[in-house]
Amino acid sequence: MPSEQRDQTTATSPLARAAWLAGGVVLVVLGVVLIRLTQIYVADMSQDIRFMATLGMRGATFVLIGGGAWCLVRGWKRT
Repeated sequence: MPSEQRDQTTATSPLARAAWLAGGVVLVVLGVVLIRLTQIYVADMSQDIRFMATLGMRGATFVLIGGGAWCLVRGWKRT
């Protein structure tokens, strides 16, 4: 399949690209907010629960920021 034909059939509409970009921004912002909440609330916990809460929050932060970056790249690309 020639590249010109493939590009025409898989081009994403501007509305879909805007939705991917907006979703990516929201996910990255949520990840940053989660980092801040982790710094505020987990620091006051006891030693045992702090370790598990920190691991959970860091995992969730990784998923949010990684997913947001993926959405941003997908929205930025034309195909």
